[in-house]
Amino acid sequence: MVLDKRRAHLLSIIQQSHTPIPTKELVKKMRVSQRTIYYDLHQINNWLENQNLEPVQNIRGKGLYLPGSTSAKVEGHHHDGFDGWQYQLSKQERELLIKAIILLEEQNASMDRFMETTGMSRGTVAEALKSIKQEFKSNDLNLQYKPGSGYMLDGPEETKRRMVSDVLTTVLSHKEWPFLRNEVLRMIQAEDGGLEQDKRGSVKTLLYEAEKELGLTLTDEMVEVLSLQIFIMLKRIHQQRLVTVDLEEKNVLQQTEAYHAALRIAKKLGAMWEVQLPEDEVCFITMNLLGSKVHHDDFSRYAQSELIGLKKVVHRMVSDFQTYACVIFDDRKGLEENLISHIKPTYYRLKYGVKIGNELSQSIQENYQDIYHLTKRVMLHLEYYVGEPIPDEEIAYITLHFGGWLTKEKKQVETKYRAIIVCENGIGTSNMLKAQLENLITGLEVIETLSMREFQAKDFDVDVIFSTNFIKPRIIPVIHVPAILSTIEKEYVFQRMNELFGQDARVKDLPDRVLEVVEKYATVNGKEELKREISALLETKSPKTKELRKPMLNELLTEETIQLEDHVADWEESIRLAAQPLVDLDSIRTGYVDAMIENVKELGPYIVIAPRIAIPHARPEAGVERLGMSLLRLKEPVHFSSQTKHQAQLIIVLAAIDNQTHLTALAQLTELLSNEQNVDRLILSEDRKSVVELINQAITA
Repeated sequence: MVLDKRRAHLLSIIQQSHTPIPTKELVKKMRVSQRTIYYDLHQINNWLENQNLEPVQNIRGKGLYLPGSTSAKVEGHHHDGFDGWQYQLSKQERELLIKAIILLEEQNASMDRFMETTGMSRGTVAEALKSIKQEFKSNDLNLQYKPGSGYMLDGPEETKRRMVSDVLTTVLSHKEWPFLRNEVLRMIQAEDGGLEQDKRGSVKTLLYEAEKELGLTLTDEMVEVLSLQIFIMLKRIHQQRLVTVDLEEKNVLQQTEAYHAALRIAKKLGAMWEVQLPEDEVCFITMNLLGSKVHHDDFSRYAQSELIGLKKVVHRMVSDFQTYACVIFDDRKGLEENLISHIKPTYYRLKYGVKIGNELSQSIQENYQDIYHLTKRVMLHLEYYVGEPIPDEEIAYITLHFGGWLTKEKKQVETKYRAIIVCENGIGTSNMLKAQLENLITGLEVIETLSMREFQAKDFDVDVIFSTNFIKPRIIPVIHVPAILSTIEKEYVFQRMNELFGQDARVKDLPDRVLEVVEKYATVNGKEELKREISALLETKSPKTKELRKPMLNELLTEETIQLEDHVADWEESIRLAAQPLVDLDSIRTGYVDAMIENVKELGPYIVIAPRIAIPHARPEAGVERLGMSLLRLKEPVHFSSQTKHQAQLIIVLAAIDNQTHLTALAQLTELLSNEQNVDRLILSEDRKSVVELINQAITA
């Protein structure tokens, strides 16, 4: 019997859960039906029994768990890559493994070798080779079969190295592929190049020294990738397979701090292995250092010329994000400094064709659709600067930077629990996780986000540790979490905090939120007594981890909030008239209307986000009672300045209550208005019903 990838993943989820896991939770995690889960569990239990292990147990009303002896055995084999166990590779794993053989073991690239390593038939391997050959061709590499020699790959060495980097980052970023990871490591260490573990440790030591010199901390995954790339580079230099870097590009690289760090690495490598690294290979190390994902980066060490262009790009991105999202970041400087920590390596990765491994990309796009949509709009500034399209994986990580800042709250809550986060996914992911946890648990303060290396290097005086990697709890309790928290995972965190600290570890429920609003405008005496009375008044029975609801566009723009007029006297009247339905509905006070007008007078016509479209808004504290949106259609354009581009016929007033709740509706609105035909139809509409129909069609398309 074969344990295929899906069942191995399902078994891994059950094994890693610290409490019995309900079937409905597995359905959401695996994205399959309940019937499929039951069928897979039956197959898994048969397989476990064949291994003389106890099967998965089911505790009625609680969920599924693995007995201790089975769990320990599965954990051990998982880390060993399921060696000796039957494991069926997925299509993606098979193709990655074949690519690795072609790139790393060119002399062994034969059909028999592919079949032996993947465990697949000749026909299945042949089918995979068609796809691989096409991918190589699109990267200017030619894969040919030569009788007696096997498969040979022709093309530039620097392109081959980039493809090797792609394979490494993809394989190492997927925790559920231990078999594949171990196979690739064996290929790198197989030949008589003396690549024993202590020498790999020496290379990592050189990278740690480079970190200190550059004032940054690489992610753990990045250290693994770079150390392997250096081993591969040394082997290929020995084989006289050398990269070539354009002279002009070399001159640019030599001006960077990373080049000087790479030069010192090259000299020490030369002394350790008695090899002379050519200048182009030093530049190759430089490119990879520049494109590496980081946890922290000290920008005071960089020459102004290195960052001036990227700082302008980041400034424009943040400005546009504020405009499109209709938010104002209180700590804009902090956001820009944080964002450039990711944009800098992103820029170099795009420039030098270095791929990023981001297994979270799909999850980010699904869980943060609205923020991803807005982030994608502002990426054009980086795209113009680099001259290359931005991959979804890069956009997803930058989405986390914006998302983390949007979910930050100005907390005036007494700190009850001090925590650290151990996360290997870099700055953006760590910040998003920090924001989610601090907003979830009242009184929680995350004092630091760390890589696994940083965590292991010193002791911490905290109440709890949150970690995306497995850490064996010692004195301080550990709560293991994924990088992106779903509703189910938030409930799990809440449950664990209650188990550890009792009911004081409460989630910010509705009474908490009401109290926070009250504290914005009044001094509260007897805070706990007031909260108890609010709780009694609301009689809330909603789940404590309930997600913040984000209304759809058609819930905000209704016939009641839409007006169709021919013309107005000036732009001030257009804002007052457009806002009137929200005043009548008590969604906003008149002071909010005045604030929107003052913003335009002070900041200029920034609210005209596109030709014919203006979205006036102000801060929530200026007079928003509840979330609202209203639309005024004008047949004759109103002028927000003397320039033609600042004329508008669609005036959409937004009254936001925070930085997040309006984002779904806003994303749907921008999607609607990005189509010029929709804008024309809105302007030509003769009745409010037709406007509502158009909105409904757009959000269901």
